[in-house]
Order: sequence, then structure tokens, then C-alpha cells
Amino acid sequence: MLADFQQALVDLTASPDLCVAVRRDASVLRARYELTPIEARRLESMVAHPGMTCSCIVYRANRLAPLALNLPLTCRALGASLRGLVSAYWAEHPEGNAHFFVETDRFCRWLARHLYAGGADVAAARLGARHVLAHEHSLVMAALRESETEAAATTWH
Repeated sequence: MLADFQQALVDLTASPDLCVAVRRDASVLRARYELTPIEARRLESMVAHPGMTCSCIVYRANRLAPLALNLPLTCRALGASLRGLVSAYWAEHPEGNAHFFVETDRFCRWLARHLYAGGADVAAARLGARHVLAHEHSLVMAALRESETEAAATTWH
């Protein structure tokens, strides 16, 4: 049960929507996780605390950082579409990667599929983002290859 408690805490921190759902109906926790009554009450208290909003913000900022740093032109080209696209990406990939280039490469691949799958209803900002994304993704892939080469060449004594 401890593992479910820990997983629930991770999931809540990563998902403001899940926090809102639990605030509305605490039985959501027990439906998704095997929790003791004490664990359920602790999680309910955490979700109700104003600090949980800050935890969610910090988590999302940490996930957004590699994308903003490595894809500034793509983020700008996506404009208002960025928030929804990033949220959809995080929903499909709830676990981030601490290696900024790995996380950014994974997002680029995901985003390219979504930008090109949009068809005629794709917003103008997304059309412009395709070209910028291709350029910035090539830079990310080069940096990722370089970081892997450096890591392989490093020997520990």
C-alpha cells in the first residue's frame, strides 16, 4: 500500500486536474489506488492544502524548463497552442526525463507527429511551428549525440 500512496502523491503533484477531481470527490483516490484509511486522509489533506497548487506549478515548471530552453522559437511559434499541446504531451508521457536533451527530443518527436497530423484545421501558428521545430530539433539531436559521446568517453577511477 505504501507504493500506491507514493504513486498517488506523484500523480497528484503532476496533475492539477487530478487534484481538482480529488477535491470534488475523495473517493477518486480509493478507486485508483490501494490506500489505508490513514494514507487516504493524508493525501486528501495534502490536496486540500494551498501549497499543493505550488507543488503542481513547480513540477510543471521543471517539466517545461527543457522545452523552453531548447525550443524557444518553437514555443513562440506555437503561441497560445503551446499550453494545450504540452498538457497533452504530459498526459501521454507522465514521467519526464531529467536529461534535458532526452526530454526535449522526446517532446519534439511527439510534437512533430501532432503538428503533421493536424490536417486542414491546423492553426497558422502550428504551420509555422513545423519549420522552426525541424530546425530546433536538429540542434537538440546534435547536442544529445554530443552529450552521449562525452558520457561514453568519461571514465571513473
